[in-house]
Amino acid sequence: MVKTLVFIHGWASTPDVWQGQRDYFAGNYEVILPDISRAEDIKEAGGIVYNAVWDKKDFVLLGWSLGWLAVLELLQNFDLKPKGLVAVNSIPKFCTKDYLGTGPTQTHLAKMLKDCKRNPRKTFEDFYKSILSGAGKSALSDIRFENLTYDKLIYGLRMLKSCDYRDFIQKIAVPTLIIAGSKDKIIPLQASEYMHKRIKGSLLKVLDCGHMPFCDKADEFNAMLENFVKGL
Repeated sequence: MVKTLVFIHGWASTPDVWQGQRDYFAGNYEVILPDISRAEDIKEAGGIVYNAVWDKKDFVLLGWSLGWLAVLELLQNFDLKPKGLVAVNSIPKFCTKDYLGTGPTQTHLAKMLKDCKRNPRKTFEDFYKSILSGAGKSALSDIRFENLTYDKLIYGLRMLKSCDYRDFIQKIAVPTLIIAGSKDKIIPLQASEYMHKRIKGSLLKVLDCGHMPFCDKADEFNAMLENFVKGL
């Protein structure tokens, strides 16, 4: 039986982004929300998650976007045995011709790196304006990103540019749920389909939303996650 749920946030966010999931699941599970926003590279991000779970048993790791890369780094380098994994709007490598137009993606990422150096707060605000629906914007308006250091946003972009776990995901032998948004402009559905084909026995669920299904479709997302966890 799963006892602990570990939610790892993505780029330009903090554990506060999981407010809805914390409120929903805290009555039945221990909920752990590692903060990787201060990490300067993916090894540090993985280490932060490891320090939060090393003494836990019967836990599920859930990573959103950049948070999934931290999960993969953790599994690749530490002897942990989670009961299950959940990848939310995620990728094993951000810039690749396998499922993203490498040229346009690299150009867009290069622009974000440049913008982030010049004005990190505006880059943050523009990012959220582009990925949320009306429902998601309403949900996010209630969240306050405590301790978010805008000057450190560039570190996450560098991780997205450099991380590559395409070979590693084929070694995953843990029940895995992949959740994708059909309207995601950051991580297209093809990226989730790519992982689904390479992670043996994985489940792929698609919601009618963008990059933040836990905000845009919170009720459906929570029910989907709960059903998966109860089945482990």
